[in-house]
Amino acid sequence: MMLTKNDFEHFKNWLDLDINSIAWEGRYAESFSGFWDSFFKDQIAPIELGERFEYAKKLAKSGPLISWLNWLFEKYISFSFVNQGLSVREIAFTFDLEVKYVSTILRDHLIKVYPAFEDLINENFQISNVSSKNLFLKFEDLVNILGADAKVKGTFEDDILAHMEVTLYPDWPNLVKELRKDILSLKVDFENLRKKTAFRKQLRFFQEVIILLLLLSIIVFALKNTNKWYEDYLINKITLFEPNFFWLDKSLSYQEQDLLAKQQIDLSNKELEELERLEAQTVFSDDKLDSRYDPESDVVVLDSVEDVPKSFGEAETEQSEYEENKKGGYRDSSYAASKKKAYRIMMASVEPSKIRDNILPLMKRYGVSQVDNVKPGTRIPGGLYFNLQVPSKSLKDFMTKISSFGEASIFESPSQGGDHPGKNRVFIWVKSI
Repeated sequence: MMLTKNDFEHFKNWLDLDINSIAWEGRYAESFSGFWDSFFKDQIAPIELGERFEYAKKLAKSGPLISWLNWLFEKYISFSFVNQGLSVREIAFTFDLEVKYVSTILRDHLIKVYPAFEDLINENFQISNVSSKNLFLKFEDLVNILGADAKVKGTFEDDILAHMEVTLYPDWPNLVKELRKDILSLKVDFENLRKKTAFRKQLRFFQEVIILLLLLSIIVFALKNTNKWYEDYLINKITLFEPNFFWLDKSLSYQEQDLLAKQQIDLSNKELEELERLEAQTVFSDDKLDSRYDPESDVVVLDSVEDVPKSFGEAETEQSEYEENKKGGYRDSSYAASKKKAYRIMMASVEPSKIRDNILPLMKRYGVSQVDNVKPGTRIPGGLYFNLQVPSKSLKDFMTKISSFGEASIFESPSQGGDHPGKNRVFIWVKSI
């Protein structure tokens, strides 16, 4: 199938273009006529006409001009269906187009011509698969129902592109010039044009990819160095509050020396007198408070209250079985007076207050008195505190009663003095568990 000058002239009349508006009141009528004659040349195949439209759209740079060329091509497809008796499948085959694209163009055109038959047109141009019977639909199949109005005119009152002044666009002269060159000299190699266009698209794609990778590398490099700088900044800030040992001279070796052995102490007479005065001064002096016990080497642990001497009056004048052998086999009154025994009772209880309530009545019963100004049973951190003077004659009974209140450990040690005659010092510590 070849398209002739008569076909294009018929198409021009059917299209009913407003040449006066397109050519800007006829000023560019010659330019538009040259475009039409160069574009729609005699004896060309439909597929070549489609290629010429693609070539023209590539030469045009302004959006409205490209839209006008696309509108003109779709109008020729509608013209082929209405006036040339071609079916949907034949148009798609001769112009190398998709069937769905062709059916959509034809449906939109016929709905504008026959708006009352919109449902019928939609149903007939609905092509869901390659075996659809609508593929072979021709305009003659619908003319009995719709009428022949579509053959009369191809444009409508609301077709703005039919009146658009395309000759005023800057790229219009170049478009006409290139198309005339093609007519007078060489035929456009559309296949080569596609290859060049595809190569340019691929080249542009790779250029964009390279630019994006370069930008990404720059961003990653900047982020990496920024993070490294910020880490160093934070490390320097933190080390201001840490011991810094990097300033030490590692070349120096450690040499042990006794500083006190080589140090000489020079004191004046005035300083020596001041030291003697401080040494003679009694710190924490208290007439009532004396050291209660000798060092722990003199302390004797009693297994039970039964180990306490039965007669404390005799114990003061007799040698104790816990006394050292080097003291001799007898004791005079002065020696006995200086070696009066003191006792410690260490207890542990979950209810120390209950033990205190049991001890306080025993003090009145046995005539026990406090040693210092600390009230017996005073609560101190860790437990209760008792510092007592117990009559020697009641000491064993008193300690027996105390031991019965709970598990107790009894310690015996020489007293350092300060005890009242006929009494022994007893210290009680009730630990709170």
